[in-house]
Amino acid sequence: MKQTFWKTYFSFSRQERLGITTLLVLISICVSIPAAWEYYYPPVIADDDTLAQAWMPLQTTDVVKTAPATKGILFSFDPNRLSEQGWIKLGVAPRNIQTILHYRAKGGVFRKKEDLLRIYGFPSDMFAKLAPYIQITVPERDSLSRSEYRTQAIKWERERVVTKARVIDINEADSAVWESLNGIGPVLAGRIIRFRDKLGGFYDISQVRETYGLPDSTFVKIQASLQLNKVSLKFLDINHLDERSLAQHPYIHYKLARLIVLYRNSNGPFKQADELLAIPLVDDKIYRKLEPYIKTIN
Repeated sequence: MKQTFWKTYFSFSRQERLGITTLLVLISICVSIPAAWEYYYPPVIADDDTLAQAWMPLQTTDVVKTAPATKGILFSFDPNRLSEQGWIKLGVAPRNIQTILHYRAKGGVFRKKEDLLRIYGFPSDMFAKLAPYIQITVPERDSLSRSEYRTQAIKWERERVVTKARVIDINEADSAVWESLNGIGPVLAGRIIRFRDKLGGFYDISQVRETYGLPDSTFVKIQASLQLNKVSLKFLDINHLDERSLAQHPYIHYKLARLIVLYRNSNGPFKQADELLAIPLVDDKIYRKLEPYIKTIN
């Protein structure tokens, strides 16, 4: 009976024998392929020089990707007084510049050249490049108390801010000139210019305050740097412009533009600018703002 069990256990049907045969053939093929490949396509073993040449481009590429930019114009400078534009001119990375400015704003002072290396992330190779040009005029630390030293640093930072400010003509200044003012970046400079163009020019410095997104604190800070040398306004032709064109002016919204056209169609062309006061939405405040742009009635 035991012999019958083993005979039954190791007996296979025709389909099972076919499946086993197919599986063995596939296994043989899989085992043979790598050996055949190496026989017909033997591997080429490079010598040391070949490996070095192959590694060099990869190594060079990696250095190029990770090395900091070192381009710039070298000149003598005091790291305690140099402006942001000055650091940029030297070729210092923007993230390092912001760290330096933050350090100085907190009262930090560079007492010797090597203090620049204390700035987090400042590259040693950049320091080696700049070191011969660093000229620190800060008094020796021993001659000042900590509070006096901090006061001196803050004073220099304020001097730097004042030096950066300049007087500009609000009707002629381009984007770059506006950006030279403290607190005015590219976005605000663009908004001021677009607002000026839509108005047809400024006739009063206070109009700059009306620029969308311009904080009152920023306007107060730059007000002393603004001047109005020449007023050359683009006048509104309220007798001929259509509703859509009138509504493009910042002081005229769509409802008012519609009423101006309706009034003009009902009463004929405007003969005097003050006829606008007859329109319900035009009060004295709006009229005074619009009057300089509609002085001439044809």
